[in-house]
Amino acid sequence: MRKVTQAEQEKIWEDVRKEFPNDEMMQEIHFIRQVHYLQTKDLSIEERLCFFERSIQKTSV
Repeated sequence: MRKVTQAEQEKIWEDVRKEFPNDEMMQEIHFIRQVHYLQTKDLSIEERLCFFERSIQKTSV
């Protein structure tokens, strides 16, 4: 999994704020979606599944 740079994160925030100007929740959802895409786009299917399984375990209530 690769690291997303600060510049990439700033660009993503800029884009999602333009796309959803009055909806902070949608901005956050789409920010995370884009970050996860960049982190996993070069992974195999198995590696991608492991990534998302770990994410689910971290966020379980």
